[in-house]
Amino acid sequence: MSVAVRDDFHEGTAMRRTTWRRTVGQARVGFAVALLASSAMIGTPGVAGADATDGTLTVQVLRDFFGTGVINATMDVPQRGIDVRVSDRGGRQVTGTTDATGKVVVPPSTTLVGGSYRVDVTIPAPYSDYLQAAPASTATNHFDSFTTFVEVANGKDASVVTGVWNAADFTLPDSRYFVPIQSGGTGTDTRALVSFGVNTRGTCPAQIACPTTLATQAQVGTTFGLVYDKYRNRLLQSAFARRHTLYGPDGGDAIHAVPVDGSGAPTLFAKVPGAAVTPHDTANLTKDAAFTEAPTKESIGGLALSEDGSKLYAVNLLTRSLVTFDATGSTAAAPQATVPIPDPGCAATADWRPFAVSTHDNTLYVGGVCSAESTQNRADLKAVVYAYKGSQFTAVLTQRLDFARGEVLVGSTGSAQGNHWNPWDTALATWGTHDVGGGSMIDPQPQLASLAFARDGSMILGFRDRFMDVVAWGGLDPRPGNNAAQNGFSGGDINMACVNPAGGYSWEGTGTCPDHAATTNNGQQGAGVVEYFPGDYFAPQGPTTRGPHEEAAQGAVAYIPQQQWVVSTQMDPTTRVITGGTGYYDITTGHGPGNNPNANAYEFVGPNQNGFGKAGGLGALAYQAANAPVQIGNLVWFDGDHNGVQDPADVRLPGATVNLLDANGNQVATTKTDAAGEYYFGGVGATYALTRGARYTVQFNVCTANTDKVPGKPAATDLRFTLPVAGTDRVHDSNVTPPTTGRLCDGSTPVTAPNTPGEVNHTIDAGVYIPQPPPTTTPAPTTPPPTTTSPPPAPNGSRPPLPDTGVSGIPWLLGLGVLTLAAGTALILVTRKRRPKRD
Repeated sequence: MSVAVRDDFHEGTAMRRTTWRRTVGQARVGFAVALLASSAMIGTPGVAGADATDGTLTVQVLRDFFGTGVINATMDVPQRGIDVRVSDRGGRQVTGTTDATGKVVVPPSTTLVGGSYRVDVTIPAPYSDYLQAAPASTATNHFDSFTTFVEVANGKDASVVTGVWNAADFTLPDSRYFVPIQSGGTGTDTRALVSFGVNTRGTCPAQIACPTTLATQAQVGTTFGLVYDKYRNRLLQSAFARRHTLYGPDGGDAIHAVPVDGSGAPTLFAKVPGAAVTPHDTANLTKDAAFTEAPTKESIGGLALSEDGSKLYAVNLLTRSLVTFDATGSTAAAPQATVPIPDPGCAATADWRPFAVSTHDNTLYVGGVCSAESTQNRADLKAVVYAYKGSQFTAVLTQRLDFARGEVLVGSTGSAQGNHWNPWDTALATWGTHDVGGGSMIDPQPQLASLAFARDGSMILGFRDRFMDVVAWGGLDPRPGNNAAQNGFSGGDINMACVNPAGGYSWEGTGTCPDHAATTNNGQQGAGVVEYFPGDYFAPQGPTTRGPHEEAAQGAVAYIPQQQWVVSTQMDPTTRVITGGTGYYDITTGHGPGNNPNANAYEFVGPNQNGFGKAGGLGALAYQAANAPVQIGNLVWFDGDHNGVQDPADVRLPGATVNLLDANGNQVATTKTDAAGEYYFGGVGATYALTRGARYTVQFNVCTANTDKVPGKPAATDLRFTLPVAGTDRVHDSNVTPPTTGRLCDGSTPVTAPNTPGEVNHTIDAGVYIPQPPPTTTPAPTTPPPTTTSPPPAPNGSRPPLPDTGVSGIPWLLGLGVLTLAAGTALILVTRKRRPKRD
């Protein structure tokens, strides 16, 4: 029978103390068993009384993005919501949940007894939907294991830092970016999809090589949506409606699969039913008069892949619906599901224009705008982001878009038209209002085209100026009888919505989300313009001057968590004009191409090479993620009480040799346990990479272990393996079945490597103990039988007297009976305790 005693004592973190007490009878039995066990085993520590001189224990959980097992103080972020349990040898516990700093602090207390404690970290729902234990290491500054042992006796403070991660974040250092190129009626660029290294900067081909072409316009046509499928080493690329440029041969509803390794030509993967209805004027593509209302209202918007690679998501712009395909095959004949994306409360239902789609931490996010097209009222412009979990859309961000921005073309308008977002309008009746003089077409109209997520979960939003999808550079006026050439100047944007510790998001410049803008770092934008990314401008005369363009981002964003830079498609990215490429923004300071174009930009579309010039001409950005390696391993320890369980005060054994054998018995890796008794095979950077799902054998040669901290410092060759698979908790047991032949300090256990990328199994443990010699038995001396003398006759009515034993009367017999019963009970308990040892 036990009694739980709870109280909260950690400020900001709910903690629970659990004290276990037993009834008197149970305590006596337990005491007897403890005495017998201690007499039979070496190294069983005594349980000290409550010690108020314990030091403070701090447990911190960080989110890891590299998978090396080593703490990265710059990149790792605190992880809240993770459960922590601290136990002493008597079963008393303190529990807590990590706060916004990722910490649980256990101050000195009389709840835990002995100063030697075990710390266990577990991931509860909903975090367990996407987080798992991060890979571990024995290198310097490594993460601690999810099960860690600490000493805080005599006022000594201790800390535990362990890691969690989402393996979907993993990317190799030599990753690549991918981006579609759109080519207009007057363009000469035949490329439709290109790739380049993540560290590529400068102007191609003058300063650095141009990107590698993966697909051509003839193969896939005009595209925007793009996602990398790491499970099948391919890109999925979708059609896009843009004036002055054609769909591919499979039409405006097509999604193509493009091999990344150049092993073949693009192939049709799927069709999004009913996505495109308006035809291009193929006879006069430079004018394409009937297509002004189609862009971002027809064809396909963004693409996203589920983190497990099983589902492809696409946005049907015409029907405003989310379309789901089975992504596991070479083609998908039809959608698995089509779900309307609900109007979030725009001024009119027709104003709702979804477009962006992205996955993060096993959740799908869908973004769009309220276009204010029905009211032509700027106050009705809004950006909305939904989280979608299987069947329900939940709005997680709603942001008005009527704030002041930088000038698209400095000095061209002098009005809100050039430095604000404007309601959607591409009607021919009002076409003349977009011309700010000399055929310069400026009227930024927002479309939330892409979403990315920072390491802490903050949301990076890429806004495309959808008016640029209706114009070009040198395209003709669409109105009948007017063939004047017109040049579009894009006014896209890149914004940040910072995650709040208590949930939700704060737009840049509000709450705790900073405004980094200053006149020295934002191209001298007007007062009141808020910028998390102030480096979004073009100033060819120098970073502190006022250049011609104060908004140069073009709406596609991506972020690799292992990088310091957010990447965006960019107008005039370096110092040449009428060009296109990518800009790179420091995720902490917001500095970007405007601050240092040669270091923070890459130009790969030359002056009006694609016929769109400053009107843009690039699609979504994707990067080459990777399948993270798997890992196994963990602990070798001295099980002093031979119970098969990793108890808080047990000694960890360094120096044990651990070998990894493949299914054929060949040794493929070897290591030794570190000072904490830990070892690992596989993981990022390991010499030998485990094959997912393969069978291995882990061989523990504890004959080499360092036993200096084991009571009595026994020879390592005397160590024997403890009870295997003891108890119900597979985290704290031993896996080795004790050998009965050969070297008894050399045992092994079969293991199947994890099958899911990035998964770890840190429960392959080996416990050892020192068996005690059997007690020496002294044979009874041989003596001649005594001479028997008949007792004298008893008086009438009386019993014969008892033999003289030196102890008189019945009380001795009763005492003998009690002692015999106690001894018998103890013997039974010892026999049960030791029986597994003989198996």
